[in-house]
Amino acid sequence: MRRAASGILPILPLDRKAGTPLYRQVYEGLRNAILERRLRPGQRIPSTRSLAVELGVSRLPLLDAYEQMVAEGYLESRTG
Repeated sequence: MRRAASGILPILPLDRKAGTPLYRQVYEGLRNAILERRLRPGQRIPSTRSLAVELGVSRLPLLDAYEQMVAEGYLESRTG
């Protein structure tokens, strides 16, 4: 089953050749999008599973990035 694109890829350009870990690239991309108001307050972002598929990466770096964003108050986490 193919998932619809979330439209978050332009916000999260990942460079696998960079010395920066993927979780940090995701964190910085989301953080910058929030600070630059490209993501609005209350706007939903994709789940870690769907974004991992969309970006073609493991879910683990996304879990780390999301966890850091929640800890710093940039994101709210909801189950389900």
